Amino acid sequence: MVSGSRGQAYTLEGVLAAILVISATVFGITSIDTRAWEDGTREETRRLEARADDLLTVSKNTGALENAVLCYNSGRSRINGNNSSNPAEFEEMLNLTFDSRGNQYNIYFNYLNETGEERVTELVSENSPASANRPSTGAATVTRTVAITDDMRVRTNNASKSNACGNEGPSVESISSFYIPDADDKTQLYNLVEVRLIVW
Repeated sequence: MVSGSRGQAYTLEGVLAAILVISATVFGITSIDTRAWEDGTREETRRLEARADDLLTVSKNTGALENAVLCYNSGRSRINGNNSSNPAEFEEMLNLTFDSRGNQYNIYFNYLNETGEERVTELVSENSPASANRPSTGAATVTRTVAITDDMRVRTNNASKSNACGNEGPSVESISSFYIPDADDKTQLYNLVEVRLIVW
């Protein structure tokens, strides 16, 4: 009988010790102040958003963003800021702004389908295969819209130039295999492409 009582006492001690450890752990986790970490994350997101916004503004004003849209799938299968062999102007901008600082990003082209009623979203970047489609919670998102008209010409690679996508090809309207469809064949407007840049 005495040994049975001791066994029960040891069991009770073990249960009480486990409850005490669990309670201390829960209390410790809930009492941690995460505000400083959250503030730091928000500040980093604001910095990334400002840099991404500047990059898209400059690239749109210089025509580099339009060229990237017109060159994709004509002279480039992926937009990659880490491309060291004959990079396009937009890729050089990505490299200087994000790749050189160790940032990850995804670039999406969002455009109207053939009927002009639905939008198609395509991931066109290749920054890091492991990071594709998996931005962190502190990611910054910036968009710009590029209007494509029927008479705009696709861009193709030119090995003799310092930048890729330097050659003018045929008009987008004349290429049946162009990745962006003509959303309105009754007007000069070919399609509206929303370029979405997500950086983390």
